Amino acid sequence: MISELKKDISKYYCDLKAQDFAFWMVCFYLIFSYVRPQVIIPAIGFLPWTQISILLGLSFLLSKGKASFQSVHWSTLIFFLIILASSYNATWPEISFKKIDTVPIWLVEIFFFTNCVRTLEQYRVVIIFFFILLFKMSLFGAKTWTMRGFGFTKWGIAGPDGFFANSGEYSLLMAMLAIMSISFIASQPNIRKFYYILPITAVMTVLGASSRGSQLAIALGLLLFGLIVGKLKVKNLLVIGVVIFLVMTYLPEEQKKRFDSMGEDGTSESRLLYWEKGLDMLANHKLQGVGYLNFAEYFHVYYKDPSDFDSEYLYKRKEVAHNSVIETASELGYPGGITYLWFHLLCYILHRKSRRILVQKHPQGNKHWVHKFSIGMDITLITYFVGAFFMSVAFYPYIYLMMMLSQSMYNCVRRECSNLEQQRPTISNTGLASSVP
Repeated sequence: MISELKKDISKYYCDLKAQDFAFWMVCFYLIFSYVRPQVIIPAIGFLPWTQISILLGLSFLLSKGKASFQSVHWSTLIFFLIILASSYNATWPEISFKKIDTVPIWLVEIFFFTNCVRTLEQYRVVIIFFFILLFKMSLFGAKTWTMRGFGFTKWGIAGPDGFFANSGEYSLLMAMLAIMSISFIASQPNIRKFYYILPITAVMTVLGASSRGSQLAIALGLLLFGLIVGKLKVKNLLVIGVVIFLVMTYLPEEQKKRFDSMGEDGTSESRLLYWEKGLDMLANHKLQGVGYLNFAEYFHVYYKDPSDFDSEYLYKRKEVAHNSVIETASELGYPGGITYLWFHLLCYILHRKSRRILVQKHPQGNKHWVHKFSIGMDITLITYFVGAFFMSVAFYPYIYLMMMLSQSMYNCVRRECSNLEQQRPTISNTGLASSVP
């Protein structure tokens, strides 16, 4: 196994070396965004490495005239304009403008990534690179849960500083990683089985993180993967049955009790209250909502009642909506909520277009690895949506990561198939085969 792994590493290193400068800037961007060495080692945090990577990559692209504005960029720009209008008319504009740059940053990052990754080979290499980076996080989570004796803790597993520090957000990323990595592995011919350690450790992290939303998301994601990608094969159904049995066996008893009391315990009741009042905010502020990032303060001032909470701590604490759809709709009105939902549909459309182009124009058709992987990306999207239904993560990296990967996939598929068409032999006037220039 070690010798096989060395061969794969050597080949992958050669693939990395063959890429251009812009692609390397994408790799550095992913390192500083997800591994965050500048936080782990404060001595190197004296420069904004993420921004530098993006700036250098975009400068290289623009000098070559290779950058273009695409559908996900326009959608994100429209979302930002909605946020801007909502912030100016917010109940507390000062809260909104504290983090007004969040979505423009995602726009720049999506624009950068989707223009730097230009071929299917680059797309494959960057997906593997992304998995390698996140393996560090999944291995940490699996190790933490194992060291606890697979036990339950209320605080779950803390992720790295930043967007994924909270156990819920961390486990949602791991749930998405599990489905995405299984899809990629399943799409690769003759891949070595020990790479399944990535989705296995990701699933273990979700189980140990104590987040019901993420656990429901991963359960549905695995089920859909077995049914859709496995096409109802008996073998796949048996595997799903074994996985469910193992999950139920090793899931801590306290976690099982939390599922049994779902909808009736204090946490569930408080979140149902947030949802109810969030919908009421939308009904009273249909066009622009109560204001970008204003939900917590608005609820605390206008809706909070001591009788609705079990403790003084919960009553005094300012909470978010705990539902990304209600979060965007209550804070940004119908335009914001609809645009956020459109992001999900857009990713699905791009996946479907990629499959259609492969079937119609690529020699491998539906046998191409991207075809199966894109179906897995559909399931990853559903996994995210289910988890996000119980968390306020509309302005976290997840959906923007999905958009950049989906748009890049479509761009690369379309570009490769277009190049193949240009190289396809045609019959000249002399009756001899010639290539289209």
